[in-house]
Amino acid sequence: MSVAVAGAVGVAFLVALALVPALVRFAIGRDLLDVPNARSSHEVPTPRLGGLAVIAGVWAAAPFFEGGLLLLVAATFAGLLGVLDDVVDLRFWMKAAGQAAVAFAFLFLVPSPMQVAAGSLWPLALLFGVVWIVAVVNAYNFMDGIDGIAGGTAILNALFLAALVGAAGVTGTGLPALAAAVAGFMMWNVSPARIFLGDSGSHFAGFFLGATALYTTPVGGPELGALLAFVVAAAVFTPFLFDTAYTLVRRARARKNVFSAHREHIYQRITPDPAKHRQVTNVYLGLSALSGLAALLAAGGTPLGLSIGGALILGCCLFMAFLPRIAREQDYR
Repeated sequence: MSVAVAGAVGVAFLVALALVPALVRFAIGRDLLDVPNARSSHEVPTPRLGGLAVIAGVWAAAPFFEGGLLLLVAATFAGLLGVLDDVVDLRFWMKAAGQAAVAFAFLFLVPSPMQVAAGSLWPLALLFGVVWIVAVVNAYNFMDGIDGIAGGTAILNALFLAALVGAAGVTGTGLPALAAAVAGFMMWNVSPARIFLGDSGSHFAGFFLGATALYTTPVGGPELGALLAFVVAAAVFTPFLFDTAYTLVRRARARKNVFSAHREHIYQRITPDPAKHRQVTNVYLGLSALSGLAALLAAGGTPLGLSIGGALILGCCLFMAFLPRIAREQDYR
């Protein structure tokens, strides 16, 4: 670990860790609490501004960065949009429009390898990148529903992506700093949580991580290298993306409003009460670790690595599809 990375990790962790108690007092004093309702997985009103500690932690580590400041700025704008939602509860289309605008501006200023490889078709690659970032941001937002699941997954995603993209380029030392800042926040978020990540944190982490996946080093052939590199990086997000996509398709088939709030995600269906939070979170962290391993195996672009990595990802998805049935059998047998 270089001095820059070590410094960024240490500063990000300590700042986030120290800032959370002040945010708890601030949120309680101004009634900025997540009050339980029929869709909630918690039972006690809980502060929801924890993401601000993560953002502050990464910014405190910025002097150690070797690149990635524009990404940090863009992710912060996404995080501030989340703060606004935490305070005034924006409509979904408003949040999605804001996320898309920030993603467009960032990708226009810092073209991804796919945009470069697309040549004259770069606008299509830019549009794809915007859709991808918005999808990851909202996957993180949807999945941030039980103690530790979003924060723990963000740490694993950041570490595996760091191994895939290295310390240079658009991300710099930002990924280790993000993982450390989230770890500092997590010290206060483990079940029973004293504060939630909130939309500020899920927007910030989702944007930072989703954008990073677009800048992995090309692997495979010279023409499909950038696309293949992205697919490999995207595999890191398999548990969150599969849960989100599977749930949306399931609700659409039932002719339900896919944009309305609900309690039908896979992780929610296997969490009958708050006592199960840690168990369910551990399952998702294990699946995230497996997905990260699959991405690393596929990163070389060899037929064997891609085959094994693909098989692991497929197995992860199949397991998740049957997870509610498995959990129900365990709960009621």
